[in-house]
Amino acid sequence: MRPFSASVSTLDPSMHRSTIAVFPAEAWAEHQPLLQALTELYPVDFLAGQGPDLAHLDAALLFGVSRAQALRAGESGRPCLAFITEPGAGTCAVSGNVCFSTLPSLPPGLRGSSLPHSPLQVTTLTEQPGDTVVARSSGRILWTQRLAGSSHVHLLAMEPPALPPDGYLFQIFKPTDWARLFPVLRFLRDVSDLKLPPLRACFMFDDPNLHWKSYGHVNYPRLLQHARTHNYHVSFATVPLDGWFTHKPTAALFRDNPDRLSLLVHGNNHTHRELAQVLSEEERLALGAQALLRTACLERASGLSIPRVMAAPHGACSKAMAAVLLRLGFEAACISRGSIMAHNRDHAWRKAVGLQPAEFLENGLPIIPRFGLAPTCHTELLLASSLGLPIILVGHHHEVAGGLDLLQQLADFINSFGGVRWTDLGSIARSNFYSQRNGDLLHVRMYSRRINLTVPEGIEQVSVERPWLKSQDNEPLSWRDGQSPPQMLPDYTGEPIQTRPGAHLEIRPVPPNALDPVKVHLKRTPLWAIGRRQLCEARDRVRPSVDWLRSLNRKNNGS
Repeated sequence: MRPFSASVSTLDPSMHRSTIAVFPAEAWAEHQPLLQALTELYPVDFLAGQGPDLAHLDAALLFGVSRAQALRAGESGRPCLAFITEPGAGTCAVSGNVCFSTLPSLPPGLRGSSLPHSPLQVTTLTEQPGDTVVARSSGRILWTQRLAGSSHVHLLAMEPPALPPDGYLFQIFKPTDWARLFPVLRFLRDVSDLKLPPLRACFMFDDPNLHWKSYGHVNYPRLLQHARTHNYHVSFATVPLDGWFTHKPTAALFRDNPDRLSLLVHGNNHTHRELAQVLSEEERLALGAQALLRTACLERASGLSIPRVMAAPHGACSKAMAAVLLRLGFEAACISRGSIMAHNRDHAWRKAVGLQPAEFLENGLPIIPRFGLAPTCHTELLLASSLGLPIILVGHHHEVAGGLDLLQQLADFINSFGGVRWTDLGSIARSNFYSQRNGDLLHVRMYSRRINLTVPEGIEQVSVERPWLKSQDNEPLSWRDGQSPPQMLPDYTGEPIQTRPGAHLEIRPVPPNALDPVKVHLKRTPLWAIGRRQLCEARDRVRPSVDWLRSLNRKNNGS
């Protein structure tokens, strides 16, 4: 019987793919959509189990077995995860929060936490000598683990998640329904020995510019002091059209504090869904090139370095526009999963869409996920951090109309995870990769168009995988070691490249149809677009005064 394995890209053979037996054998077919989707997330293959011998396999996933059967499988010395169904025991629904233990193997943010969940169907699972309870709900045990020889056996009292053939994993891994899949994801990550990116975070505000020391309800000096006190970073998605003027003291504030304040690109003219409009190829090229050239002018005027990461206005970006942004030199875009799927309904999305550090549109433009800035997003942030996703919380200036308490609360919560890197979108993009160690070989799977990698001790070779490539694609790879000139590898297909421990590498795939923005014929910006942007900025800048007058009016009417 053929194993389920990833079929979206040509995976480099140097990345070890763990083989996991599925018991009983008929569960292999019954859970096919789920298993297939999981192979998109981790380098694993699933085989229908034919017997108790697991010596030649890496782990086992068991469905509907008894505790005794699961423990017998664990005697093989291989890690096992089992959804338990005891003979004669029924199930019942439990509601309430899922409460985690303080087990060191859990992500720091989850240890001792209590997270909301929709009602769960559970069977009876009792704690026995040798068990460690990982999670409970309403007094019922949901998840235990125990050591069997040198490996762990995980027992789950929950029913396994069911994924429809046309479904996506995010539908069973969301703030209201995540507990059944979470243990499976943790198990597969550990079995595959995959190293995720470090925990990275950033607050983002759409629209502000450098025309003055404030923009709407955002006061840059006050925000900077608050960010230093409560340890966070804020990036402002600025409209390239606004680069016609730079307030020098404001630019100096950003320039002197790059660890707390930064910019990124926000469309070009900021017209309605401008990156998802129906345009000719010539018009798309002109739009993207003008955004880059205006951004370069803003860099010269301000002395700032602005990442080539696009925050699409209104979250709208088409496949065709993504291909153009890639050709012109953008390293990534930052758009929520819901928005990018809504504006590309004809795209063949992977089953694991939204659960990796980036998705890819068209010829490989990485789409880094972002989340709405809200006081109730704690569960979403914990789930994202457990998957290695960057935590990028986006809002507009009016989100802080009542002060900066929301940023403080969320920053304190995220900082409680431990080891958080608060940084700009460029640094997030360039650290967006998975890695797996195999002796002196490090295999790297890229989720950005340019990554920076410090070679770990003991590593002498690096192999690079680009998951957006199809078997027929050929894309040169630029390889740079420290300050030395980059080497171009025109026919790179994933073979190991010699390196040295401690080397600082910059790895950058080069689109075969790359185009210098300077060579693109630009179009004149319509007067209505200029007027629209100026009116929007004027509206935002007077908003604090309008809000104050409304508040004063309410007080007077109330008295």
